[in-house]
Amino acid sequence: MWRFTTYTGTVIEVQRYINKPMCWHERPVCNERRELWVSNGTGDQRKWVIHSKLMPARRDHQVTLLLVGPWVIGLFNATAHTSVNYVREDPQFLLRGMDALVVLALMAAACALLGWLGLILALPCSSAYLVAVAMFRAMHRWRMARVVDEALNELELMLVVRPMRQAGRQ
Repeated sequence: MWRFTTYTGTVIEVQRYINKPMCWHERPVCNERRELWVSNGTGDQRKWVIHSKLMPARRDHQVTLLLVGPWVIGLFNATAHTSVNYVREDPQFLLRGMDALVVLALMAAACALLGWLGLILALPCSSAYLVAVAMFRAMHRWRMARVVDEALNELELMLVVRPMRQAGRQ
């Protein structure tokens, strides 16, 4: 499974950048990115770059970032009581440029070894490869989005619901 880490602090600054328009050969990824500066109260300030149009946090909001390595995959805003799952909001493409290279290499190798028969065999094999890779990545994305949703719900319970219940008991 995935190992999530969290970083909790106060938003110092949020900058929005719009990337340059794409050329005809580039794939349409999210053309906005946000630079989020967060301070954790001990003087430690960190910057994260989030490629998304969605940012539910502003300056002086208390946030908790859900991280996998250096990537922000979820954000919980304790000030506004909102959360966002970046795995679900701005998903990656199912097929990548490397997949086209694999298909071309497979077809070239099959043609070199078997001639025209290799080309006839390589077409269904490469189609099956592309379908299998897309299905695997779709399942991976779906599972990760579910796990991130569960983690964001747990963060909301820890940071909002449980303190409210404890304050009500006192």
